[in-house]
Amino acid sequence: MEFTKEQLELIFSESLQIDFELNNEEVLALYSLGQMHNKVVRMTDNFFENTKVGLFVIDELNGKTDLDFSNPDDWKEIIVQSISFSLISPNEWGGEDKSSFQDPLMIKSIALLK
Repeated sequence: MEFTKEQLELIFSESLQIDFELNNEEVLALYSLGQMHNKVVRMTDNFFENTKVGLFVIDELNGKTDLDFSNPDDWKEIIVQSISFSLISPNEWGGEDKSSFQDPLMIKSIALLK
């Protein structure tokens, strides 16, 4: 995966400004998660309560992988039957670390950074 210069600057920034944030059950709003797709977020998981910064990618939704979130109105009435998403961040060896999830309830909080 290639990160853009802007994405890398956000990931490594010391002062992270938040555009908007979802907490606990708010993360079930696909409309809002879709706005974070392919953008830099700060995410805390519900399992270990680890907080990481990286690129948030919705990998699959209801069996589809070619997702287009450019029109948020298309995502207001969707019923989620299956979803998988990842948080990808660069590591010190020039590669990437990827955390994958199958359930939005694994997210304690997620904030879109700007």
